[in-house]
Amino acid sequence: MALSRSSSWKEHRLADRLDCGGRTYSVDLVARKATGVEGWKMTVVFLPRDDGDEVKADLPNAPSTADVRRKVTELEGNEAALREMFEAAGG
Repeated sequence: MALSRSSSWKEHRLADRLDCGGRTYSVDLVARKATGVEGWKMTVVFLPRDDGDEVKADLPNAPSTADVRRKVTELEGNEAALREMFEAAGG
């Protein structure tokens, strides 16, 4: 599911429910244009479905919208890769 706040902000749902570290999270990829960044700054955000703090994993910048879409396709539903990111981000 792609949500859009403006032309400079995009959100893509990667997983509705992902169990990591004993908790359940919704996982979104957020891509945004930022000052001083070429292309799109990308972050994977793990949102707890109950109490707890969100966990963020920064990704390399994407030069174009097509590169953002490719990353979404690569990560969407890829639970093993998402869990790896979660652990690397300190979750």
